[in-house]
Amino acid sequence: MANRSRDVLLYRGELSILLSRVPASILLVPFVLALSLLISGCGFEPVYAVRDQSGQETFLRSIDLPDTRAGRYLGNQLRGRVTPGEEGGLALHVTLDETRADALIATDGNTERINLTMTATVRLETAEAKIVEQRRFRVSSSYNRTSSELANQETEASLRNTALDRISSDIQFLLADLPADTSTPR
Repeated sequence: MANRSRDVLLYRGELSILLSRVPASILLVPFVLALSLLISGCGFEPVYAVRDQSGQETFLRSIDLPDTRAGRYLGNQLRGRVTPGEEGGLALHVTLDETRADALIATDGNTERINLTMTATVRLETAEAKIVEQRRFRVSSSYNRTSSELANQETEASLRNTALDRISSDIQFLLADLPADTSTPR
C-alpha cells in the first residue's frame, strides 16, 4: 500500500486533503484566459470570420428566374446576396430542372430510397445577347422513404431548399470570379 500520509491530514472527526500538488494545466488556465482576452481586444479576426455583405451591388442589370416555387426560393436567396445595378451590365438567366428517381427498391417492389437532383443552368449575357458565361450546377441528395407521406414531402422540400441554397452560393461565387471587364460589351 502506498504511503499517502503526505497528502492527507486527519483531524478529529474530519478528513482534509492538502493541495500540495496542483496540476500544471490548472495553473495555465489564468494565463490562457489573459492571452485570449488580449488577442480578442487587439482586433484579431479569424480567417473564417463571416462578413455580411448582403445587398452588395454588382454589375448585373437583371436576374431572370423561372416562375415556380423553386425559382422564387432561389430568387429570394439571390436577392439576399446579389443586388442588380441601376445601369447596363449583364443579365443573369437561370433555368431549373428537378429530377426524382428511385434509388433503392425493396424485394417487395416498394421504393425505400429516393434520389433528388436539382440542376441549374446559369447564363450571363450582355445587352446584345452575347453569352459571357454559361455553367451548369448540379446538386444531388437522397432520402429514405418512410410510411408517412407527410414526412416524405417535408424531407423532400428540405432537401430541395438546401440544394437551392447551394446553387445560390455557386452563382454568387461565379459572379465573384468574373473579371471586372465582362460588364462592358466587347
